[in-house]
Amino acid sequence: MINVALAQINTTVGDIEGNVKKITEFAREASNKAHIVAFPELAVSGYSPEDLLLRKSFIEDCMEGVREIARRTDKLDTLLVVGTPYYDGEVRNSAVLIYKGKILGIYHKNFLPNYSVFDEKRYFLEGRDNLLISLNGTLVGFSICEDIWYPDGPDRLSALMGAKIIININASPFHTGKHHFREGFVRARAQDNLCYVVYVNLVGGNDELVFDGRSMVIDPLGNIVARAKAFEEDLLIVSVDPGKAERRRLLDLRLRNGGELPPQEDVEQIVVGDKEEVQNRAEASPVDEEEIYRALVLGLGDYVRKTGYKKVVVGLSGGIDSSLCACLAVDALGKESVLGVFMPSRFTSEESFRDARELAKNLGIEFHTIPIDEVYTSYHKEMVPVYGNLEFSTADENLQARIRANILFYISNRFGHLVVSTSNKSESATGYTTIYGDMAGGFAPLKDVYKTQIYRLARYRNGLSADIPDRVFEKKPTAELRPGQTDQDTLPPYEILDEILRLYLEECISPADIVKRGFETETVAMVVEMVRKAEYKRKQAPVGIKITPRAFGKDWRMPVVNRYEG
Repeated sequence: MINVALAQINTTVGDIEGNVKKITEFAREASNKAHIVAFPELAVSGYSPEDLLLRKSFIEDCMEGVREIARRTDKLDTLLVVGTPYYDGEVRNSAVLIYKGKILGIYHKNFLPNYSVFDEKRYFLEGRDNLLISLNGTLVGFSICEDIWYPDGPDRLSALMGAKIIININASPFHTGKHHFREGFVRARAQDNLCYVVYVNLVGGNDELVFDGRSMVIDPLGNIVARAKAFEEDLLIVSVDPGKAERRRLLDLRLRNGGELPPQEDVEQIVVGDKEEVQNRAEASPVDEEEIYRALVLGLGDYVRKTGYKKVVVGLSGGIDSSLCACLAVDALGKESVLGVFMPSRFTSEESFRDARELAKNLGIEFHTIPIDEVYTSYHKEMVPVYGNLEFSTADENLQARIRANILFYISNRFGHLVVSTSNKSESATGYTTIYGDMAGGFAPLKDVYKTQIYRLARYRNGLSADIPDRVFEKKPTAELRPGQTDQDTLPPYEILDEILRLYLEECISPADIVKRGFETETVAMVVEMVRKAEYKRKQAPVGIKITPRAFGKDWRMPVVNRYEG
């Protein structure tokens, strides 16, 4: 029996000392029970370091971090697998094997992803070789993240060479539905290669990415032996039986027929002391609104903490977006770390004030009211001598939003609070948001959340604690920037809009083919044109959390100057 520890840790990019400390602490905790403990991809540097990898000093500091881990764990009788940038004249994405203070082996990632949010070919040179070790007589192979996505990749070769256990370390970011797909293909690799797959994933938030953890161990039959917690740090220790792989290979001849290779002659032989068998556990995996909500809470909380802020400020309007943002902030940071500011104008209803105040009271957060009407009037007073008395227009609507943003950023500048933007994906996609106004902020937790999803998430949150007033769900969405305004004066109903946006943005379906799915030609054309014209706004939007397969940000790289209408 081999005991494998999956150290699902939350790292911080660039905090090499902090990451080394955490790796060391988890290694010490695991050492009494585990023969081997594996950490996520690039655990030493944090994921993803991006252009820090172009600084030689950063790479050298990461290398020193690996050596420091070896020094601090030299008395531990357990093998460590640590993800790190590695420099051997070229920069590599690597897994380093450490045992009793010595580096015993290095595996370099073979397949470097260069799509979606990934730019690894910008930074790393791909590896070519496999790495096998013998741990208490059992051959163990290693791979990193993308390597396991290829059926004939390094995991296959390791299995052909006799590996009964594959350790795959990851920094696999979250989006809705990905976990089921991920679990499915890891099962397929275990079944195809007739071996255990130990899949160790990162957890935590970094800029727009959230890593959901849910590390797992799959046996040679494709069964989930164990699963770690979702959206939390976890140390999952699992007992695996290499004999199960051996017995399966006697019954299933695929590896033998595939030309099983003899073990490498120079394979490292490691003998770790006896460990008691442990009781395996498989944590439940959240789905639907719970999954998304927890991702948003983790992403917002980690962004605030890792950038050094102590408190956030949210502009409360009495609407659904700002209400959900306030709930997320309280759940991520605690009520004492959230300030809500209500900024009424002449167009703001009494109901909005009561709803914002009730929300703040229910959440227990600090709440201020700062009217903007006199400021708004003063702007007009100064412009009348230049432009005369102009008729009310969209510019006057946007002016109110920009005044509110100025107030929030004054509070931020004065007291050091981070401004949380309340803008959502439906708005930013269509440009139905004011640049330097309601879309402005230091972080946008709802940036990748459609309006229809926001209602579902808010209802989920109220199911935990009914903090959002009922009227917020019932009233028509409105920015309240002119009399009687509703969002649907400008936009199609959100149920229609969001589906058109999903098809166009995430599935890259052409406008003509979207029409074939039953949507009106004029509506589709209007939405696509709004998306195209709003690109310059999105280029200036704050960072926000990715929850869909294709989010604005690293996923979406459209030119601002663009006349293509398809």
